[in-house]
Amino acid sequence: MKRKNAGILAALLSGAVLLGGCQETPDSVIVKPKGKEAIENYEEDKSREDSSEKQQGLREKLGIPETFQDKVVLEDGKVTLTTDAVIELPDAQSFSAIEVSAVPLTQEFMDKITQGLFPEEKMYSSDSYFVMTKEECQEKISEIKALMAQNPAESGGGENNSKENLQNMLEQYESAYADAPDTAEKTETEPLLSADESGMEAFSGVVETQEPYLYRVSEGGGDSIRVRVSHYGEREAAQQGASWGEYQFARNNITSQIASEDEMKSSVGISYEDAKKIADEKVSAIGVEDMEIGSWDYAVYMYQDMETEEIRVSNTGYMFYYTRQIGNTPITYTISSGGGLEDMESTIEPWTYETLKIVVSKDGLEELFYTSPYEMGKTQVENVKLLDFEEIKQIYTEMMQYKVSNQMDNEYLKDYQVNIDRITLGYARIYNPAQDSRSGLLVPVWDFFGNSEMTLNDEAGTHDKSSIPNDSLFTINAIDGTIIDRGLGY
Repeated sequence: MKRKNAGILAALLSGAVLLGGCQETPDSVIVKPKGKEAIENYEEDKSREDSSEKQQGLREKLGIPETFQDKVVLEDGKVTLTTDAVIELPDAQSFSAIEVSAVPLTQEFMDKITQGLFPEEKMYSSDSYFVMTKEECQEKISEIKALMAQNPAESGGGENNSKENLQNMLEQYESAYADAPDTAEKTETEPLLSADESGMEAFSGVVETQEPYLYRVSEGGGDSIRVRVSHYGEREAAQQGASWGEYQFARNNITSQIASEDEMKSSVGISYEDAKKIADEKVSAIGVEDMEIGSWDYAVYMYQDMETEEIRVSNTGYMFYYTRQIGNTPITYTISSGGGLEDMESTIEPWTYETLKIVVSKDGLEELFYTSPYEMGKTQVENVKLLDFEEIKQIYTEMMQYKVSNQMDNEYLKDYQVNIDRITLGYARIYNPAQDSRSGLLVPVWDFFGNSEMTLNDEAGTHDKSSIPNDSLFTINAIDGTIIDRGLGY
């Protein structure tokens, strides 16, 4: 029952902020263009042209309060929407509507990354670097056979060490043994793009510095470009399947065995300032300009213990998310990568958001992840007219009530609460993938961040809370009031 409930909760949480259900969409929701064609409906704010009046700030001009409090109870008390949020504004007088397009993946682009990070280091092909010898395959075969010979109670490990899984692993290593070389020889290679099996341009190699780094550059899957640099030392080699994750998300949603924030701060082994300096140097080295840290968290390197199935942490550091700056205003950072599809049958090529994530530990650079970089285009409207906050508030209140009420259509749900604790005004990219999936528009948007809680309608009254840092539950175009789906990107 517990496993079933967990699956239900996961499904509910994943769809908790999507418009859906059988209710009719409110009449006030008007379908408007959201790509570059939306410019036709954007107006220049002429108020700044009147030099006889003192220039007003955004807060005064749009009637934006310091905070926003509201509470709405719906569905006979089963649904609660609570807003108790600080409203964060950039240090700017105005916003623009700016064209952006995807930087294409070329050898010139890759060379800039390579020269910035690994100007003189040797590179080896991934296939030759990670090939298993016959001796290594035989060691794995012996380990698996030893586990298979134990009683289930002795071997532990639950599903990971089930008879079926072990048998599959055994067959894989026995097959690998047949083709494995007696000795491994690394093959040196040049960092050059070439077409992979799918016809997409890609490169995959290993760079030998003091310790190895995996270096991959590719395109596809919604990413116009995907660059990934990952440290691959003894720890990484020994803990297959491990990955870096945000501390707050891991502590709230994955495992409670992670240290407290005070313990993290004292044990991470490097100061925030020193870690940021390393990250900033890497950003500069790869030639990225006009991007600054939009969010950060402590980072934890997690892996699953194969014997106990417990999630363990073997290293810690800092995770920095960089966002593009338009003057003094950033593109708002959210956890959503964009580039989603409205349905699985869609043939539209998606486009993810520009993302630059860097992980630094006491040992130095651990990971660099850079996707879908933007090429800035023309400013179509220099000082675009924005809706007053009172209009934004009305759209938010009406549409959020609609969204949260729809959750009660689910028979598994007993009650549902949404809490909004942070509201921001910044830029976001929108596009129309049906017309052009590699160009769009930067526009000002309001983001409403928060968390949700729900109780299942079962005997145990199973309760769960979704608390994810930088999770924008609702996004409104600040120019025309249209609702933007962060997952889709429009």
